[in-house]
Amino acid sequence: MGLRRRLKQELRRSMQQSQGCWRRLTTPLHAQRERQQLAAIQALTRVQELQLPQSWLQGAGCWVLFSHYHPQGWLQRCIRRELADLRARGWAVLLLSDQLDGDALAWCRQHDIGWLRRTNQGRDFGAFQDGWLALQEQGLWQRCERLLLLNDSVYPVVDLAASSWPRFLEGAGEAVLGFSDSFQNGYHLQSYGLHLPGEVVRQPWWDSYWRSYPGWGGMMVAIREGEIGLSQLLMREGIALRALHPVSRLRARIASSELLEQLMRHCSEPAAVWIQHQLLATGLSSLNFHSPAHYWAIPLLLDGCPFLKRWLLESNEEQMLDPLLVAGGEAALVDPQELADYLRPPIIGFAS
Repeated sequence: MGLRRRLKQELRRSMQQSQGCWRRLTTPLHAQRERQQLAAIQALTRVQELQLPQSWLQGAGCWVLFSHYHPQGWLQRCIRRELADLRARGWAVLLLSDQLDGDALAWCRQHDIGWLRRTNQGRDFGAFQDGWLALQEQGLWQRCERLLLLNDSVYPVVDLAASSWPRFLEGAGEAVLGFSDSFQNGYHLQSYGLHLPGEVVRQPWWDSYWRSYPGWGGMMVAIREGEIGLSQLLMREGIALRALHPVSRLRARIASSELLEQLMRHCSEPAAVWIQHQLLATGLSSLNFHSPAHYWAIPLLLDGCPFLKRWLLESNEEQMLDPLLVAGGEAALVDPQELADYLRPPIIGFAS
């Protein structure tokens, strides 16, 4: 037994030494390639077209960068509804997308929504990076009074006015405001919706963040360096973070009689009890295990959040509670016709 353990230890040590040698040999090559990729991003090689809205050029101070993707270039009905609501409330919108079809472009022109067409790389934070750098080159950022970062990873409920959406658009003074927060891998605001005061985006460290962000990475980079990294940077710079639906409150509510009463307004008592039991099964002693937008989507929705995570509706591989269990009980929450051109289900094979 002792010999086997020693052999395993020696094998593990040899593998670690080999991996360390390989990293030392390849690090200069990786570093050079990353410098080249960053230089290309800073040179705006991914930006193919920039069409600014007239409201932006005429001095509007409330701006929106909206990250969008659709493989056919569609601008989905629920996204149009969300963007139209922003325009009606006086926000100037720049749509960041890899492609938009003719109907989408005509709709954007009609509603004075600008667009930035770009190579699809780096997910939402890569899009925000291109938007920031392109607009910085135009010398426009000194006009910015407030900035929203939004993406299409979520479905907006039909009745936005009855949700926390208006409070989100009002902002939180000098704090950066989000809809929900998380303790997973470090405290952060979840990035599907961020409201930043103009003083933040005019800071030199804000510009440095986007100029050094590794915007060619995939989901893990977007989470680690983007979603979490940006929140951590803001806190290091003394900027307060605030969530409209904090995870601490959501966790406390899953055991409450108030939540059970809310559930029973949408479904039968046995169904409401079952849903609450399923939620309680996630109520571990640690806050940092769960993403509230995934695990606690139903309490988040009932707390007034205007968004449902797209991932829960498309695949839900971990079989979390489907938020449509309660959204289906209220006509003002979800329009089933909108979902048809919004969701991107995984491609599956069929038996021949």
